[in-house]
Amino acid sequence: MKSNENRSTLPLDPHSYTQGHWLDQDSERKEARQIHFDFDALLDIVIKSSEGAHRVVSCEKTEGGFNRAFIILLDNGAKAVARLPNHLAGPPHLTVMRSLCSLLCIVREKTNVPVPKILAWSAEAETNSVGAEYMVMEAAPGVPLNDLWGQMTNLQHIECIESIGRIAKELCSLEFANFGSLYFNGLDRPVGAVPLDEKYCIGPNCARQHWGYGQVKHTQSTVLEGRQGPSAYFADLTQTARSSVERKGQEESVDDHLRLLDINQSTLEAIRDVEAVKAASKPVLLHPDFHTRNIFVNPSNPTQVTGIIDWQSAAIEPAFVNAAEIPDFAQELPHDKTLDANCGAEMDAAQANTQRCARTWAVMVHLCPKLGEAALVLDPLLCRYMAAPSFGWLDDMISVRSLLTDLSQQWERLGLPGRSLYQPSQADLQDLSVRLDELESTQRLRSYLARLLRCETDGWVSAERWEEVLPIYREEYGQFVDACIASREEGESQAVAVEKAQRLWPFDLR
Repeated sequence: MKSNENRSTLPLDPHSYTQGHWLDQDSERKEARQIHFDFDALLDIVIKSSEGAHRVVSCEKTEGGFNRAFIILLDNGAKAVARLPNHLAGPPHLTVMRSLCSLLCIVREKTNVPVPKILAWSAEAETNSVGAEYMVMEAAPGVPLNDLWGQMTNLQHIECIESIGRIAKELCSLEFANFGSLYFNGLDRPVGAVPLDEKYCIGPNCARQHWGYGQVKHTQSTVLEGRQGPSAYFADLTQTARSSVERKGQEESVDDHLRLLDINQSTLEAIRDVEAVKAASKPVLLHPDFHTRNIFVNPSNPTQVTGIIDWQSAAIEPAFVNAAEIPDFAQELPHDKTLDANCGAEMDAAQANTQRCARTWAVMVHLCPKLGEAALVLDPLLCRYMAAPSFGWLDDMISVRSLLTDLSQQWERLGLPGRSLYQPSQADLQDLSVRLDELESTQRLRSYLARLLRCETDGWVSAERWEEVLPIYREEYGQFVDACIASREEGESQAVAVEKAQRLWPFDLR
């Protein structure tokens, strides 16, 4: 059966983002997720990749932050997943197909970590029949852990985290001499790649932050190729942040931001040979986001992990980057005095369970080679500072100021050499305190709205709930502006109070 006959039975738009809306920068986010490709050709490839298949029975479209996936059921009973990167994913040819495919293959070959088997792939968007990079793989067995987490017992939570920890330990046991992303060691390997063995090599880190890709819009900073590795020492992302900041042009704060980035780069150079930093900088390959939505489990026994998905941007990174990352199942529960006013005992029990989960994960981390050492020898403040570039925090001037200030104030306690290169004045400290207070207010408001509206913290709302959420959201915004006007300081005009309300409000939809 021809693929256009398959497609005619599928009630979906394969090219556009249709699964939800954002309360912030909605049009820009959707534009960046528009993918132009030949859907019929993709279905043909999926059918050909599965022995005995002749047609598509059903197809479900799902969206990730940086890719689109189609979960396809074939007439032979097989289920496959076809993935395509969107414009936010990172550098074409490197990010998804060449690096991700080699990564999944090496994990399958060298570990017992359950990852999907690849059925077909292409990184040549200009020449393949689909007109885009794509990968077809077997569907992960089981169900996402986040679908069952709320139904599991406390003991099941602990046992499941132990299972995830064993997977992390196995990955951390792999040995690498360089930082970067994994690629096949063929004729089309990246320039400058370092051979790992006959089949694989280590090349440039394809993670989007190493190339200056934005979080929301389809933009890329002018980041020179060659800064992404491979390297024997972890990449300094300060120059990547500089490229991003310089694109802002004539904004008043640009010069100050660039000055702080220069200080940050000099600071990293000053502490890179500290023994604790060197011990915490060993190359580690680990999943970049052990979120419960990326972990599949057996529905009959949710402590058994059946699959790990969404390895995009996974690379060989310094151990401290992974040590600074806390999975959602080990994070402190958000608390709001308004929303949780009548949930005392229930909230206490939930917090106690979360603390047990966090302690269990901490124990599992310490059992992981290299990762455990990083968590042990590196002070949490220094770990957070070292990992900040990998999390994109250098793109925000207030974050850079806060990181440098915290490090400067604890420099002697941390046993760092010499004297901190950043010496803020009293006026700088006071100004930072005001800005951090505003930032904290915005973050509290963001968390409150996410819980009230049952949306994501970036403002994402499912398409099915959009009309329900919108009037509640606008009512909350109006009440917040009124509250800012009512509580304005003596002598402060209403216009100034409204401006402050708009500055603190976390989303741009009005």
